[in-house]
Amino acid sequence: MNEKIKYIKSLSSDLALLYVEDNEGLHKNMLALLGRIFDNIISAKDGKEGYSLFSRFKPKIVITDINMPKINGFEMIQKIKSAEPNTKIIILSAYNEPEQLYKAIELGVFRYLHKPAKVLDLVDAIYKAVRAIEEDEKRQLFFNQLQTIVNYQTNLVVMINKKNIILSNQCFLEFFGVDDLESFNNIYNDIDSLLLEHKEFLYTTATSPRKSWIDEVALHPGKLFHTKMKNAQGEMCHLILKSRKIPDKEEWHVLSFDDVTELNLMQFFDKKATTNDELIHDKKTIMSFIKIVKENCTELKIHNFYKGLTIVNKGVVVDLTEDAVTLKTEIAQLRIVNLTKFMTISSEIFPKCIVCRSIKKIDFDQQKLVIEDMVFTSRSAVDRKYIRLEPEVNHTCALFYNDVEVPTEMKIADVSEVSAKVEVDTLPPGIDINKTVKLTMKFTLHSKPLTIITEASVYRIDENKNSFFVVVLFELQPKEYLKIKEYLANRQMALIREFKKMDI
Repeated sequence: MNEKIKYIKSLSSDLALLYVEDNEGLHKNMLALLGRIFDNIISAKDGKEGYSLFSRFKPKIVITDINMPKINGFEMIQKIKSAEPNTKIIILSAYNEPEQLYKAIELGVFRYLHKPAKVLDLVDAIYKAVRAIEEDEKRQLFFNQLQTIVNYQTNLVVMINKKNIILSNQCFLEFFGVDDLESFNNIYNDIDSLLLEHKEFLYTTATSPRKSWIDEVALHPGKLFHTKMKNAQGEMCHLILKSRKIPDKEEWHVLSFDDVTELNLMQFFDKKATTNDELIHDKKTIMSFIKIVKENCTELKIHNFYKGLTIVNKGVVVDLTEDAVTLKTEIAQLRIVNLTKFMTISSEIFPKCIVCRSIKKIDFDQQKLVIEDMVFTSRSAVDRKYIRLEPEVNHTCALFYNDVEVPTEMKIADVSEVSAKVEVDTLPPGIDINKTVKLTMKFTLHSKPLTIITEASVYRIDENKNSFFVVVLFELQPKEYLKIKEYLANRQMALIREFKKMDI
């Protein structure tokens, strides 16, 4: 008990305690006891005087009886709680009826003690009240500091619990033209409706796989989302949303909205715009998207292929100029880029993948590379549904059209479960898109020959400088389908071993 009294006295110089009791004998004895525990005590002899003194001195702790003249204890408590909800109230009562206990709970009373209270119980109640006040003040100090920090942010920042906005910065309030969160909640009572519909943007619809856009954000902290919102002037604005989960707080998140409307990027999520040659090659816009990734400290993905084997690594934007981007990535990716002089980068923030056609510099010591020539691509190997691998060198193949073998040099550039890209020296007469051909492919599986014979449909023909690529699609019979799957799995492992041994 002595330790608790010492703790109470160490903090009571900054706190006031109001004691309200109409019984003179009890009043006098309790004041004597409280004086040994607490430094700053105010006393009253009825509820009316008690509330008057409370209004004047604003004590953090109130100890009161219930049955008193003029205003009873419950009436006084109700008025005190309306004025200062965080006041810690300790009731001392000679009665123990359930109705009074329920009423005390309803009013948020801190402790309910039976008269005459034991000294140990009273000291313990005051000690816990002082501790609770100290915790309240720490939380308020933290909240005030957090509000100050948040207000320094130029982005729109809110703290949410589930769908309730608990805290916002001034930028957020100004965007919606309100003075405080209460005004915001009165106008925008449905948080789902804040994000407006736009192609490939985040918003809530009746057919959304999750009930709310907030659910989607909560599942992917750190991910960047494109969003569209209307500001106080009725203007449609493009904002990049990023969330952070608050540690040890279930369903608490901080959301940050970066207004990028001035970059005029929304048009790139329109299908017609992304096929527009001028927009696809607009380097300034590409750099704007990469800048968003850098400023949000978000990783992107670097994609490449070694004989069809997918090489994907994370990349970080470490430097950005008007003309070039410097990325930091894994050594394995640097090796394949050094070989191919080509790569593709992707991010959830990009409307399409970006193909990098010019590698200016590769620094293996710093694990960095510098890229310059970049374009959006509407069709990327990143989107491949099936693995397409380059077969072993000693494979053979043949094409038949109208049951006649095509008389030209050819080889398989790559093969998958459903397609093959055949490189031919000359394009045979009659072979065109959608024409049916017969394809024979001979590979090696487990040191044994594997022959695949199938009908196929010509899907695409690409003309190169000295040859043509004929891409054909096919649907194999179950037995042959299992064989090609096994072949591709073995070929993939062989290419992994081959790549690891390479000294590029």
